[in-house]
Amino acid sequence: MTVLVEVVHTVKPLTNAVFDRWVDWYGTDVIPAMERNGFDVIGAWKRTGGPMGQDVLLSRFESVAAYEAAGKALRADPKFLAALAKAAEFQVSESVKVCAFVPYSTEQRLERALVKPEKPRQFLQAVLNLRQGGQAGAYATVGKIADTLEGVGVQLAAAYETSIGQRGELTDIWAFAAGGMDLTYRKSNGFLDELTAELRRYAPEESTYYLSPLPYSKLQ
Repeated sequence: MTVLVEVVHTVKPLTNAVFDRWVDWYGTDVIPAMERNGFDVIGAWKRTGGPMGQDVLLSRFESVAAYEAAGKALRADPKFLAALAKAAEFQVSESVKVCAFVPYSTEQRLERALVKPEKPRQFLQAVLNLRQGGQAGAYATVGKIADTLEGVGVQLAAAYETSIGQRGELTDIWAFAAGGMDLTYRKSNGFLDELTAELRRYAPEESTYYLSPLPYSKLQ
């Protein structure tokens, strides 16, 4: 069964210059090492919202066994191990979640989202905390929301539920057309209100973060 692995790095000191050097190092030395050792890195973003200095990395594997094998191979890669010496200036904490695709997150949706646009898009990460027994209802409702939003130019790139990590956690990654995310406050016009109210029955809590694609992200 295909699994996703989500990694969040918090990079310190918390300055733009340090984060820029982290991105340069990661793209030059780490991503090639990951890819040659079996990681399919489909998404990499700078995350805005919550703690500063964070990136999000999303990798796809055929199975948990494939993930474990890729990790073992990476840790034995001489070029990767040598490159770690270049990262001495960074103070990095890392959290890892092993996740499973949910039913409305189809391969077709992901492949459409992976088609590279003319300009990088803005992404949004929505993390929902599900009520016990609320999975099926949340799946059905967010699936309806995804179908509706496709009509106004918002794509669901990927959606996954945490298997190893925080239980009852559902994550949706949404892609907005370049320049298509307007954060101006407006009163609700009723669009999606019924579906949102329905979703709150199954997922009463939700956090959102803005994601900006890094140069080595396949999802742009």
